[in-house]
Amino acid sequence: MRGVVIREVPVGESDKIITLLSKEGGKVSLSARGARNAKSKFLSSCELFAYSDFTVYTGRKHPAVSTASLIDNFYGLRKEIKAFAAASYLADFLNRVVFEGVECDEILRLFLTALKVLEKGAEPLFTATVFELKYFYLNGMMPDFGGIIHFGGDELLKGTVKALLYIGSADVKKVFSFNVSEEVSEQIKRIRYLLFNEQIDIRFNSYDFLLSFY
Repeated sequence: MRGVVIREVPVGESDKIITLLSKEGGKVSLSARGARNAKSKFLSSCELFAYSDFTVYTGRKHPAVSTASLIDNFYGLRKEIKAFAAASYLADFLNRVVFEGVECDEILRLFLTALKVLEKGAEPLFTATVFELKYFYLNGMMPDFGGIIHFGGDELLKGTVKALLYIGSADVKKVFSFNVSEEVSEQIKRIRYLLFNEQIDIRFNSYDFLLSFY
């Protein structure tokens, strides 16, 4: 099973429960025994944001990690607090909106791409915004902005419409590869706010923490 850790919960003195967004099984929770021990073979492969190959066996309460081979831990995120905050929010978001057992290959690819661009220095809040909007597109939750002139009481800028159409049509590996003016960026964030309240309506403390840097 190949997947990325989007949540970790301490258990006992040295164990943890990790939640993966996986290629084969969607969202799944695994027991990682001893993973919090400083000498554990699972220390790096079972931490938050770790993208690893896992073999799993049937445990008493949860499937459990038998072996884990780290592919990437996106260590660069830990060097910049805003990038780390954005990545933490996106992991929290996915943990709460993705259901277990549901195929999510494109969402996984989107998340891995977001981690990579954040690690390389992409603007954190706007990256999180683009991620959310692409998530809405992938799940059929976005209006067709090709025929909309006004939204939320605002007249849409041409650059805003162009950016939204690009987010909708671009492959997830290229969806963050565009630039906009500050005015367009602010309008896109406003649209995200309105859509988020309508479609998700969940309060995320991790998002509030990200906003505290702006």
